[in-house]
Amino acid sequence: MLDFLRRNKKEVLIPSAVLLVICVVIPLALALTNRLTADRIAALEAKNREEAMARLIDAEEYTAEKYEDQFEYFVAKQGGEEVGYIFVTAQKGYGGEVSVMTAIKPDGAIKAVAILDVSNETPGLGQNAAKENFYGQFADKTNGISLLKNGANADQNEINAVTGATITSTAVTRAVNAATEEFEKIRSVENHGE
Repeated sequence: MLDFLRRNKKEVLIPSAVLLVICVVIPLALALTNRLTADRIAALEAKNREEAMARLIDAEEYTAEKYEDQFEYFVAKQGGEEVGYIFVTAQKGYGGEVSVMTAIKPDGAIKAVAILDVSNETPGLGQNAAKENFYGQFADKTNGISLLKNGANADQNEINAVTGATITSTAVTRAVNAATEEFEKIRSVENHGE
């Protein structure tokens, strides 16, 4: 074996050394890059979240709260008064997780919904859930929204699915219903505390 290595030194040892250097340098460079950009990425995510919340509920401040270590939500306040609650929920769609931000008024009715991520859904079908003609249907609905393929009755707490994207539409509806359930838990605690 040693004789083989001596004769083929250039053919074996040099490529092996180069691969070893690559295997050490690349992960170190990635770790350094991640460390340098982590704060910027977190700041950008926080800024984007604040902008999305501002589009849903106009408020002076958004305070992060926790419910019994089960979920996080935001309380929107204007002039010291609570004007709504914002929840970020996600459900499994056709191609991956669908993330939704839901703003709920103090009376329990949905103020607005924003689709945060449907990028893994089918272009031209599931990604159409990010269009206002779909997510706008959730406004003024309450807990227990039903999804129909067509012919939904808005007065019956129903909405129409995106054509050809029932799985994605179901994921969005489940995420919004999860937000309304989280709101009900918060309201239940607040009502028992009075």
